[in-house]
Amino acid sequence: MNPHVPPPDADLDQRIAAAEQALVARQRRLVDAVDDLGRRVRHAVSPWRLAATGAGVLLAGTTLWWSLRRGGTAARTDTEPPSLAAGAAHAVPWVGLLGLVWPLLPARWRARTSPGTVAAVMSIGLPLVTKLLQRRQGPPLATVEHVDLTRYAGRWYEVARLGAPFEAGCEGQPTAHYRLDGEQLEVENRCAGPDGSEKVVRGVARVVPDSGNARLQLNFLPAWLHGLPLGWADYQIIALDRGYSVALVGHPSRQALWLLSRTPTPAPQMVAALLEVARAEGFAVERVQHWGER
Repeated sequence: MNPHVPPPDADLDQRIAAAEQALVARQRRLVDAVDDLGRRVRHAVSPWRLAATGAGVLLAGTTLWWSLRRGGTAARTDTEPPSLAAGAAHAVPWVGLLGLVWPLLPARWRARTSPGTVAAVMSIGLPLVTKLLQRRQGPPLATVEHVDLTRYAGRWYEVARLGAPFEAGCEGQPTAHYRLDGEQLEVENRCAGPDGSEKVVRGVARVVPDSGNARLQLNFLPAWLHGLPLGWADYQIIALDRGYSVALVGHPSRQALWLLSRTPTPAPQMVAALLEVARAEGFAVERVQHWGER
């Protein structure tokens, strides 16, 4: 036996063998993980799955558009005070957005339910939910025959209103300012706060076709959202004198009514006459709040 050659180390051989086995096992797990990822990717991008998901998203989006067109938008008129300009809606149109969330859900969640099933539930359930949660629309309001928007533009004072409670943040009489810009009106609402500062909210109004300019839709959302049906609210001119000095504006739900005047205090007989018009249209005029009574 050569005294310069060390004896074999059994423990070292075992450690080398164990390391080789661990390396092989790790490589096998890595290969299996890559194969599993490939299978998931192929499954996720398979034509039938993409088509089903796209159909579900399209159907949900169509349902959302339809439900909003049927009246699920915020019922807000241009005389709504600045502090309430982003107030509650007559419905919950954001429910329709649930259908658009489907493609973004984790894969393990989507694997348990097919896109077709979700789309069917959305297409049937969302209109029912929207219908139940939105306020009922009354019969069409009898609006004036024609409105000259050039004469209608300018400043109006809010004399009386029916609808949302008067905003606590307004100490001065609210006003609405209109400016004709092409085929639409630019709207600017103003209200003096408790500290004397002026609160301002701005929006636009568009004319409903074939309405003689008496039926408008207003929007106080940012301009880049005006392409969506969400945010447009009915603004219908029920009465307007020949001199364009007083106007009665309402919403078809009969839950919102505004009496406007070019002066802060119009003649009492004129106010009474306009309220009788509102009563004949089905508004609860006994609940109307006059500015001087606040």
